[in-house]
Amino acid sequence: MRYHLMGICGSGMSGLAEWLNHLGHEVEGCDRSRAADSTEGGIRRMPGHGTEHVRGIDVLVHSAAVPLDHPEIAAARAASVKVLRRSEMLAELASGHDVIAVAGAHGKSTTSAMTGWALQQAGFDPTVLVGAEVPGWRSGFRPGGRLAVVEADEYDRAFLRLPHLHAAVTSFDREHLECYGSPEALRSAFETFLELSAPGGGVVVPVEDEQLARWASRIGRRVLTAGPGGAYDCVPVRPDGWGERYSLGDITGRLGIPGLQNLRNAATSLALLRLAGLVPGDAAGPLESFPGARRRLERLGSRGGMLVISDYAHHPAEMEASIKALRRVLGGSLAVVFEPHLYSRTASFHAGMGAALALADVSAVLPVFPAREEPLPGVDAALVARDASAAGADCTVLDPAGLEGFADGCGCATVVLMGAGTSDALARRLVGEGS
Repeated sequence: MRYHLMGICGSGMSGLAEWLNHLGHEVEGCDRSRAADSTEGGIRRMPGHGTEHVRGIDVLVHSAAVPLDHPEIAAARAASVKVLRRSEMLAELASGHDVIAVAGAHGKSTTSAMTGWALQQAGFDPTVLVGAEVPGWRSGFRPGGRLAVVEADEYDRAFLRLPHLHAAVTSFDREHLECYGSPEALRSAFETFLELSAPGGGVVVPVEDEQLARWASRIGRRVLTAGPGGAYDCVPVRPDGWGERYSLGDITGRLGIPGLQNLRNAATSLALLRLAGLVPGDAAGPLESFPGARRRLERLGSRGGMLVISDYAHHPAEMEASIKALRRVLGGSLAVVFEPHLYSRTASFHAGMGAALALADVSAVLPVFPAREEPLPGVDAALVARDASAAGADCTVLDPAGLEGFADGCGCATVVLMGAGTSDALARRLVGEGS
């Protein structure tokens, strides 16, 4: 089969392309990114979109962010080409696997990657698909056997299409309300996701929100809780280099990445590993070697003696957790350059974003990354910077062209480029990658 993926350079699509390619299909795709002009590993990536891309293909796959009236989709349908949403393609690929599905507002990529990594190290040979690149794996995909670990995205109700044996919700927060309309509808979707776990399966939920699993429990699914006071609780002992020492019952373990939020992710991962048949005493060792994921507190290198870090945090809770994690393991002053993601998210959370930036010594706010959205009146970088200043931050609005000047002049030991849009490319520019 010949597959064409729209948005092939995105974190969700790139791993999907790898999976299809691994199965022997011919895979190509297009993307607005400048990176989409190459052929690597047998996968062709083309820059820009065009109706000519549908010629000779069998299936067109698109993300939920692509409008259904897009000319490329319309051309595919006119040519009787099968058109699938990414979530539908993923459901087809996952069928026939024993899937461990990981959802949640925060931490699902890291938790999925941790779980897949530990299973790999323990000799289980899992198939893994996550929305972040893991060192040693191509993109976010690892080919393996019947047991699979898959990151499950709640956007556009995509996670409800994914067949799964076991499931976890890492956290619940007011995200993607543009899709759901209300927190109540979002909560109902998470409850349904857990309830859809297969007979004989189990679910993991945050200890403070155990009611998410009420329907799963009523139909006989095993329920484990993770987090402080839960059945699985990685209690922090002390920072240990670029990592954390923790205790879990009578087990003492080490995680190779920093922060209390990552200990929370590890607790969820250990609970999932137990559902997969790996007891904590045997899982702690494999988990310790987890190298982290790209764009998750990723140390890129230095610029004039200053450590440069790339981080994916774009929600206030994630921003706060990342900054506090760095404070635990690093000395010296800290600068944060933040790129707000989506106008709707910025409109809802600008005060929280500003409060999180006040935890840094110096901060700057880049223009809002629009992704799939049109601008909203009065919603811009200045809105976040004003709230940050009101919270006590030393914060300014920054044009990307002035990044080097800001970094070189901030006088900090560490600078973090934080966000889900172009911030990673900007961070790599600071250390000379791609220049």
